[in-house]
Amino acid sequence: MKLKQLHRISGIVIAMFLVLHLCNHLFALGGPALHITVMKYFRMVYRFPPVEILLLLCVTIQIVSGLRLVFTNGFRRQPFYVIAQALSGIYLSLFLINHVRAVLLARYEWHIETDFYFASGVAVHYPEKLFFIPYYTLSVLCAFTHIACAHYARRMELASNTAAPDAGARFRKEAWLIFGTGVIATALIMGSLTGLFYPL
Repeated sequence: MKLKQLHRISGIVIAMFLVLHLCNHLFALGGPALHITVMKYFRMVYRFPPVEILLLLCVTIQIVSGLRLVFTNGFRRQPFYVIAQALSGIYLSLFLINHVRAVLLARYEWHIETDFYFASGVAVHYPEKLFFIPYYTLSVLCAFTHIACAHYARRMELASNTAAPDAGARFRKEAWLIFGTGVIATALIMGSLTGLFYPL
């Protein structure tokens, strides 16, 4: 299997988890208690040992293969969407390494719950929030940016044999729609984590 295909497959698995994870965070619009209740149901899926092992394996594959692809292909004379995908991928790699490490340490060494308050605690207290608000904000934006660029690239690749003159424009609109959804989701999630909608 080619490296690019492996990266795509692991990315699809992670994207399925991301849908659950971000939906969970959006439920925080109804308050921390609702977020935690929904989280308990979702954890029955992604904390099921075989699923969790698969997710950790896919994260490892995604980071290693992604960085390999970036530094193999380089940045020079690449289209905008390729550069955006590469830069967002580099940030996500660094974020995932740090975030997964923090969650595992919290669970197995610090013995603290990694629920809503685990994330919001560092987003509402000074000076931690000076780092963690941009850190979390960029992570969600980069995830949607990466998915939008990957979607556009894949659609262009599959349509390369067709003669539809407006295909590229249509695919760009789809990519911008994905990114725009990400901007809205990021604003809502960060509003919840930082106490914008209710006191924390």
